[in-house]
Formats: sequence, C-alpha cells, structure tokens
Amino acid sequence: MKKKFIRIFRNILFLAAGVALFYWIYKDMDMQQLKNAAGNLKWGWIIVSLILGTLSNLSRAFRWMMLLAPTGYRVKWYNSFLAVLVLYLVNLIIPRAGELARCSVLTRYEQVPFPKAIGTVVVERITDLVIMLILAAIIFSLNLSTIKEFFLEHPEFGNNIRAVLTFRNLIIGIFAIAVLAVLYLLWARKSGNSLMIKLRKIKDDFIAGMRSISQVSNIWIYLGHSLFIFVMWLLMLYSVFLAYEPTAHLGLRVAMITFLMGGLAMLAPVQGGIGPWHFMVYETLFIFGITKAHGKIFALIAHTSTNLIYLVIGLIALLLLPIVNSGFRKKRVKQVTD
Repeated sequence: MKKKFIRIFRNILFLAAGVALFYWIYKDMDMQQLKNAAGNLKWGWIIVSLILGTLSNLSRAFRWMMLLAPTGYRVKWYNSFLAVLVLYLVNLIIPRAGELARCSVLTRYEQVPFPKAIGTVVVERITDLVIMLILAAIIFSLNLSTIKEFFLEHPEFGNNIRAVLTFRNLIIGIFAIAVLAVLYLLWARKSGNSLMIKLRKIKDDFIAGMRSISQVSNIWIYLGHSLFIFVMWLLMLYSVFLAYEPTAHLGLRVAMITFLMGGLAMLAPVQGGIGPWHFMVYETLFIFGITKAHGKIFALIAHTSTNLIYLVIGLIALLLLPIVNSGFRKKRVKQVTD
C-alpha cells in the first residue's frame, strides 16, 4: 500500500511539474493571436497528420503480432491495434504505464501470458531505442552546428545529461543490480517449491517473449515496420509545419531536428510530455527564425491535436474491445457445448 501511494504521489508530482512549466510557457500568451492562428490553420494538413499517426499505430500493431507469433500466440490484428491505442490513452494519465496496459489487453482478450507479452514489448522498446539512436546520430551529424547552438543557449540540458551519464552513476547502477540479484537468490532458496515453480514459469515466459526477435518470420519486414513507424511520426510533425503559416516554409530538415529535440523532452516522466515537449520545440524553432510567440502556438497545436485524438480514440478503443470480442467468446462457448 505504501509503495502504491509513493508511486501515485510521484506521478502527481511529475504532472504538477509539467503543468507548472506549461503554465510558465503560456501564461502571457495573447489569446486573440491563438484564435487567429486556429482560424488560419490549414486543417487538411492536420487531418493528414492524424492519418499518418493511424498508419504508424497499425504498423506497430502488426510488428507486435510478428513478435508474438513465435511465442505460440497468433492474435487478431484488431485486438493488437486497439491495445496500442489503449497504450497512448493510459500514457496520458500515468506515464510509462501504457505498455503494461496494452499487455493486459492481450492477456484478457487473447489469453497471452502477461510475462510473454511484456517480453515482446521489451524487445520493441530496445528496437525503437536503437533506431532512435541511429536516427539521432544521423540528424546530429548533419546538423551539428544547429544542435551545438541550442545547447550553448541552454547549457542546463548538457549539464543534466553529463550529470546522469557519469562513471559513478554507472557503477552505482551495476552495484544495485548485483545486490538485487543476490537478494533474489537468497529469497528464492527460502521460498516454497510451488512459489518457485510459478516464478520460473513467469521467468520462462518473459525470456520466451524476449527471444521472439530471433524467431520472427521475416526480420527485414520487422525492421521495415520499425523504420516506418518513425518515418510516420516525423511526417506527422512535418504535416503540422505545413498547416501553420509561420512554419510552412521550413523544410523537412528543420522538422527532423525539432522531432529529435521533442523526442528528448519525452524522456521526462511527465504525462504526454506536457510542458517539457512544448519548451524544447519552441526553443528549437527559435533557432530557425520562428518567434517564440509563433513557436509556442505551433507547439500547442502539434501537441494538442495529437494527444486529443489519442485521448478520443483511446477511449473508443476501450469501448470497442469488449464489443468486438463478445461475439467470438460466444462462438467459442457454443463450440465447446456442441
């Protein structure tokens, strides 16, 4: 109960920090300017952005199915897709909890063991991290002077990164893992056989999920889906560039840099990246000659349009899941009865 309270308190604290930053950014905004921007917005490009987001989610759903298949579970595409939509909805409420929520969806509706589902999700996250690092390296190398200018104007970001990635912190992390491993082994010896059997089953399921990457039907299709997801995310942002007149003249290169800097902000454990994402985006656009007032409006439009649609379709997905699966459950019951 104490741990649960601490977790809830921590999430509320991070959300409060994000909201405070968001308020600080927008407290002096001219509402008439915002209304004019919304009125002059090219909504066709906003719709294109939402379509691209849907395509990325479909690709993510099919990629997940590819990882689940080697574990012995061929899930229905619509359950995988709806589970991905639930992921984004939950992340807007509790940061980092969306992955657990989507695994719970497949555990409930496809009987996929939760540890196996988690194992495949870990593989996905590692894949996304590797691709993000590769893209980041490419973007950094092509835009070194621009990135350097940003960090010169905001030295606190560089200091924070260096503070985290120190040799001392690495040693502490390794030591902590070693202590946890020793404690686990000592506890396991004292535990009963039935408990150990359950723990081994959970461990085996998790490892089976992790190993699924080595058994996917076609690794190139899997990697293609992974790259496609990132391209869609980038084009989603670029579509908003084209929708908003002050940024419409900026090219794809600027969108790539903004996408990267916004991605760094999403590392903050704040629901939906509210606050940090807006700050990183409008400060990045300022380097390319976009006034901070216009940059703030752009960040607000891009963030709100994306997260609002995720909120709506996530709620729809929650409602659809029991409906689309009820008929199949009845059919299975009938087959068993016959």
